[in-house]
Amino acid sequence: MIDFNDLLNELKAESSKCISCGFCDSVCPTYKNSGYDMARTARGRAQSGLVMFNGIISNDFNLNFSDTFYSCLDCHVCLQVCPTGVDAGRISDISRMILNKMNLTKRDEVKLIVKNIKMYKSPIPLNIKSYRWFSDIEFDDSDTLLYTGLMYQLMPYTEVIEKLKRRFGNDLFKRLINIASRHNYLSRLVIPEDRKIDYYSNKLRLIVRALKNSGVRFDFLGYNEPYPGTLLYDYGFIDDFIEYIKNVYNLIKDYKKIITVDPHTYNILKYEYKKYIKDFNPEIVYYLDLLKTDKMKRTDLKIAFHDPCNFNGDRRYKGARDIAESLAMVIYPDRSGDKTFCCGGPDELLFPEISKNVSEDRYNQLIKLSKNIVTSCPICLYSISRNGNVMDIIDIISF
Repeated sequence: MIDFNDLLNELKAESSKCISCGFCDSVCPTYKNSGYDMARTARGRAQSGLVMFNGIISNDFNLNFSDTFYSCLDCHVCLQVCPTGVDAGRISDISRMILNKMNLTKRDEVKLIVKNIKMYKSPIPLNIKSYRWFSDIEFDDSDTLLYTGLMYQLMPYTEVIEKLKRRFGNDLFKRLINIASRHNYLSRLVIPEDRKIDYYSNKLRLIVRALKNSGVRFDFLGYNEPYPGTLLYDYGFIDDFIEYIKNVYNLIKDYKKIITVDPHTYNILKYEYKKYIKDFNPEIVYYLDLLKTDKMKRTDLKIAFHDPCNFNGDRRYKGARDIAESLAMVIYPDRSGDKTFCCGGPDELLFPEISKNVSEDRYNQLIKLSKNIVTSCPICLYSISRNGNVMDIIDIISF
């Protein structure tokens, strides 16, 4: 259990550093794309964090901060420009944990996702068709595990939810979600097209082929593979997250090396699991690091590369960039590296309009550089491709 007072003290310490200079306003993706709503910018979140702390301490807490902190994309770019080192992303993380502990998380969508993760080991129950991709693949008896984290598999379901929201509107959609939550029939409401399942499944098949062509041997959990619990952490359900990952750990504890295929799963396993499970010590690697680049064929493509947020900041990972640069002529937008511009994906469920605006903004930054846009994250792939064609880095890897 995470101590409530420890969270309050951290919230005060981080929020108190803000001097309201406004530098972060210029880089926060949700500020412009929420219509310049001060409550949805990094500075607004830092100031709201301090107001929330003072309200809780004085027992005069009567404001709704939920949307302020849940709309944060957790890109942490604000930290890169702040002269006093304020991390509004961390403030949002802490605040969501506090809101949850105070039972002030009122979004039905969040409650349903949390319920599904604990019940089905997935934010959305997956159709059996989402498991077809590995049916004819032979895996190895190995102490190395390929762990997809279900991220590629979940993207077609995200698209269906987006379409349902557009079709019914937010109010009716919330009522549908509420009913689905009570009667456990979300799987009958959210049914993706086969071609969408096949599209994302093919990315996983290409990843497996690339690993095998590089001589990597690995096991796979198949139908037993669980979601890593990322959204439990992101939504502030920290105690549920700690309890949930114990079950994940029991499934993967005998492996010495775990291969991940997306930035979110890579980060949650590499940096968060070990904070709460003292015996968690496998080597966490990203699949790109295991590929033999000397066997890859260089293309004649000129690509605009989008850096996923989770590969930057204090958790910098350059493997995706290195692979891209070895395969093609790479052009980076002005907002790249530690100051990358988020794809908008994390806001898709709760704030679809902000998400749509952010993704369109990012697409426009990239498309002016090259018609060949490439990223290395399934969420970024889905989110930015809502505006036009985008490739996964695995699409340009060939042997």
